[in-house]
Amino acid sequence: MIVIRGGKQHERRIAQTTIDWAISNLSLEDHTFSLRLVIQALDDYYGECLPDKKPNTYVIRLNTNMTIRDFVSTLIHEMIHVRQYLEDTWTHDGERECGELEMFLTDELWRSGLI
Repeated sequence: MIVIRGGKQHERRIAQTTIDWAISNLSLEDHTFSLRLVIQALDDYYGECLPDKKPNTYVIRLNTNMTIRDFVSTLIHEMIHVRQYLEDTWTHDGERECGELEMFLTDELWRSGLI
């Protein structure tokens, strides 16, 4: 289950498209999980992904104050963290894998024409 709150209508639409694409392209279809995305103004950072109280439930907070491209790449970054949690492949702070993949995957999504 995916719940998206906050932000503007076009941000929620882009977020849903990005999440659906990330689930498919990060091979998350075989996992059962819930995701709550909150789009809001954040101080000093673009986004975060944290496990919620229920197992296999994650909360992503995403900053509204960025370009659409940064919005998409940050959401993909946080979806990589979701995969790290689900597959228990989190090493150190998890940022190395995100840094290596987020712009590559953002470019792939951009070329798909979905956004």
